[in-house]
This record gives sequence, C-alpha cells and structure tokens, in this order.
Amino acid sequence: MLRVAREASKYLPVDGEWLVSPEKLEPPMKAFNWSRMQFRADEVNYSIYNGFRGLASEGVKIVAVVWGDGYVEGMNFVFGLATPELGVATVYTRRLESEGKLEERLVKEVLHELGHLLGLGHCNNKKCVMSFSLTLAEVDEKGPGFCSECSIRLARALGRG
Repeated sequence: MLRVAREASKYLPVDGEWLVSPEKLEPPMKAFNWSRMQFRADEVNYSIYNGFRGLASEGVKIVAVVWGDGYVEGMNFVFGLATPELGVATVYTRRLESEGKLEERLVKEVLHELGHLLGLGHCNNKKCVMSFSLTLAEVDEKGPGFCSECSIRLARALGRG
C-alpha cells in the first residue's frame, strides 16, 4: 500500500501527507453479507470511522483498501465508496485485480474516492480520475490525474487557489 500511496501523491494538485497503516486492517464481519459474498460498503465506512474517530474528528481523510468485494443497496458492486460527512472512503480490490493492473487501478480509485472526500463530484471528462466508472474498461480509460477543472475546484475547496 505504500507504493500506491506514493504513486497517488504524485497526482494530487495540492500537497498532502499520506499515512499508511503498517498492518492489514480487517473490515468487520458484521458488514459482510454472506448471501452476496460481499461487504456492505457503507457499514464498512462507519466501522472505520468509529475505529479512527479521533483522526477523523481532526479533519484527517481516511481511505482504506479492502481486500474483498463491496456493494451498496441498489448496486451489484462498487469499486469504492466515499462517505464525506465521516471523512472516510473505501476501495475494494476484488474486481480490480484482473490483468495484472491492480496497483494502477488502486491508485486511480484511491484518488477518485479521496476527491469525493475533498468535495469533488463526478466529472464528465472520461480521462479525469473523477470520471464515474461502472466497468473495468472505464477505470482503465481514465487517467490517474485530475483534469484542469477538477484541479482548480480541489485547490479552491482546500483554500489554495
């Protein structure tokens, strides 16, 4: 995960500090839906928030990588989910693993969810990391960087532009 954080930091249009857990964090089994064999992403986000409430209350944004599959009600799966009011997001690896592109896809999805935590919505520019992705092809099509419009919005949201 340290490599993913280092790579992702190259594409942020603002300075930031990345803290990477030295240990693999396990999502709560109460958030696991056995009939679907998936984690309920919103419940995982609330669990992470409760475990790291001190950091979150200080404004630290938390993006966790979950080694599994996630979903939200009404969708078959999600690549990730941000809960901005908590300052927590998760990215799920299960569907990103194919074709030896896991790390590249993780960088994109971590940045995408972090963008949501920092106030960005989805972008219509298919090359922008904030573009919405329903398929792996769409994840692969977008770049790891923020388009110029999203970069400006991000800098403004953070009071740096």
